[in-house]
Amino acid sequence: MQKIIWVICLLACLGCRESTLEWGQNLLKAKNYEKAREAFSLSIQEDETHWEAYYGRAQCETAMNLSAEALADYEKAYIMHPTAETCTGLGKGYWDERNLEKAKSYLNRAIGMDADYADAYLNLGLIYAKEEEFPKALPYLLHAKGLYKQMPEELTMALMLVYFETGNDPACLEIIRSYKTSDTVRADAYEYQGRIYQRKKQYKQALKEFNAALDIDSLRGLSRLCRADTYKALEEFDKEILDRTEIIREMEATIDDAYLIGQSYYYRGIAKGNAGDNRGALQDFNKSLALTGPEAGAYFSRAIAKIHLHDLSGAL
Repeated sequence: MQKIIWVICLLACLGCRESTLEWGQNLLKAKNYEKAREAFSLSIQEDETHWEAYYGRAQCETAMNLSAEALADYEKAYIMHPTAETCTGLGKGYWDERNLEKAKSYLNRAIGMDADYADAYLNLGLIYAKEEEFPKALPYLLHAKGLYKQMPEELTMALMLVYFETGNDPACLEIIRSYKTSDTVRADAYEYQGRIYQRKKQYKQALKEFNAALDIDSLRGLSRLCRADTYKALEEFDKEILDRTEIIREMEATIDDAYLIGQSYYYRGIAKGNAGDNRGALQDFNKSLALTGPEAGAYFSRAIAKIHLHDLSGAL
């Protein structure tokens, strides 16, 4: 019934092709992606030659993680209306489909079409950052920053990452301060500041930042992992074990990667050994090896646990 009412409302709005398109665009701005996609689809049914409807629907599909559908719609929009905007969309479509070389090719083509199109620079910078080629990412991100009238948050977050990874702590801290003094509360800002303190071995200050990040988002895995490492540096092993236990629980519930889960058991085993719980450490090293397969570090650490348990032949 709700679906029927929605379609009736849309049909009532079909005074002309543009009204349906505008409705879709308004829903897209409101981040109501599912309803916006339906509106764009109706607009396409009315006129299959309207590129903006395909482009808008592709944006919805990108947000909904429908990468194959998004790429097909970006392609149609680009064929109908080959501009820097649609070319950038096609680049984003290929990026979501993990075809990074094609994505870069279309984004560079977009810059060739319009050297002032900020989104093309932003997305090239994001791709290089994703590939961990941070020095390559920075010029594109800075060029995009100079072109935007209002810097999008995606760009701010990318710059914070790149500044951190390239060791430009003052620039990274400037962005962190801007978040902390604004109405936008982000766990990322506290996490990055904690990582900067951690890198400087200022562990007590780092701990405060990671605690703040987890107060904002208790499921933030990287903050918890960094806090566990900080507890290790502070030799607060019981607290480290609690964090590593939570990491294992979350990973077992959310990911299907035996190697990563096995590594998490390994690090908890190290923490248990440091806390004097050698039997618990031995159990974790056994679990780690069962999940990851032969790992020299796990065998060595298991040997140490067996030495502490006076199992010298087992250690040998």
